[in-house]
Amino acid sequence: MTSGQNNPEESIDPCELQRWINIDLGIEGTRRIVRDDDNTLLISKFEIGFAAGVHELLSQTPELFEEQSVAEAYERETHQGGDRLSAWHRGMHAMLREAGNREGISDLRQAEVRAGIDSVYAILSTVLWTNPSIEDSYTPSEGERDAYQEALSSLSEERDLFTRIYGQFKGRVVVNHCPGASVARLMLEQGWSACTGYDPPT
Repeated sequence: MTSGQNNPEESIDPCELQRWINIDLGIEGTRRIVRDDDNTLLISKFEIGFAAGVHELLSQTPELFEEQSVAEAYERETHQGGDRLSAWHRGMHAMLREAGNREGISDLRQAEVRAGIDSVYAILSTVLWTNPSIEDSYTPSEGERDAYQEALSSLSEERDLFTRIYGQFKGRVVVNHCPGASVARLMLEQGWSACTGYDPPT
């Protein structure tokens, strides 16, 4: 039988699933099954305990999720000129380095948070597609507001901007989920506010 046509109650062979991910989808690396029910296979590329470690790490860097701190970090970077998104990106990285030095967080652990910042930066770059400059007055275009709302329209407990759906395998939807999605959404909202000077569209 082919993927997507099997009995949803059929047990999943992790090795068979891994071959499907690597060979059929062309995705590198290993994935482990986190949850398996009749409809969904939730998988992760991270080892057991990684999600808890990420949230413990984020608890040591609270300024990354405080709107006032984010706005101030953005403002500190605006003297370099250029575009607003890059200023936000530099400011977030600078705050992370400062927190890492203060808390004794290794660069390897900081890299886990940098990856999240970079992911949000990529989303912001897609949404704020006019790439507003620091020097010019700016109001988000209607298209940018629509793009932001469209991106957020997919949010739910199981699916959001930071969730990737691989397809169907043996009757189940295969979902690869980022353990930091909830904080990444907050970072996205605050990034919009810092870069545009407006509240996120609702």
